[in-house]
Amino acid sequence: MTVAVVLAVFVGMGMVGVAYGLRRRRMSLDAVLDAWQRAPSTAGIGLAGDQQDASVAGRIGAPIVGWMLGTRWAGHRRVERARSDLEITGTSPEAFVSRTVVLAGCCAIGPLVVWLLATMAGLGPPTVAAALGVVVGVPAVVVLSVGGLVRSATDRRRHFRVVIGSFVDLVVLCLAGGVGIDGALHTASQVSTDWAAQRMGRVLLAARDGGAAPWVALEALGRELWLPELVELATTVQLAGTEGARIRESLSARSASLRRHEQADAESAANAMTERLFIPGALLLLGFLLFIGYPAFQRILGGF
Repeated sequence: MTVAVVLAVFVGMGMVGVAYGLRRRRMSLDAVLDAWQRAPSTAGIGLAGDQQDASVAGRIGAPIVGWMLGTRWAGHRRVERARSDLEITGTSPEAFVSRTVVLAGCCAIGPLVVWLLATMAGLGPPTVAAALGVVVGVPAVVVLSVGGLVRSATDRRRHFRVVIGSFVDLVVLCLAGGVGIDGALHTASQVSTDWAAQRMGRVLLAARDGGAAPWVALEALGRELWLPELVELATTVQLAGTEGARIRESLSARSASLRRHEQADAESAANAMTERLFIPGALLLLGFLLFIGYPAFQRILGGF
């Protein structure tokens, strides 16, 4: 009983500490101005979400992210891919880390709280069950959080590739109308209200205001978001802008290649879905055969 009371005290202190750490504080004027002047993110997070992320992430995620960036793993390929996934999903590293830490903490405290309540109620559950819940729950939360981020980033990259194909078609139409390569890129990026098109439009506008070449901005965006199609498009545009290549034919071929690639991806996804649906269908057929054949099989066994 004494052990249960001591553990309950420590758990209560930990929950009070978590509640204090997650308490939302008033933002400073500089933070509010920075939130207003920040470009809208690809995920469409508003000012209220930015304020909440700034409050929670600044207390939990920022120290962890700062420590991670200071280690030798900061330049690892997996870390760079994770930063790219966070960037394309519009999630700040601090917010993602803080959310994962909070969920892992809840999974670590939850089994202990249940075990303490059950012990105080006289049920007497084994301590191994609570320890097993902590050991299994915390890694499971981390894996699920990272897996959800990877799936979301994969879906957004697939969507970005589709937008790139439409963008290339619009650039070809603008070039056919007599517009220069720079004007065609800027005009094509301002047509759609999609988040991917707006992202390219902001990058091209920033490059034009800074006096940089548009293909340099597109290449940097492609490498930042891990989109090789955008990098290849930037290379094609660079050949037209620096060496006078036949840009319309090159872009048309690039657009056709992107459409064939997306069609192949869609067909492979459909085939994979068909293969996954084969297992439930086979199990359903097996159950139906067992349901039909069981009476006859029982009658045969009863005859011996």
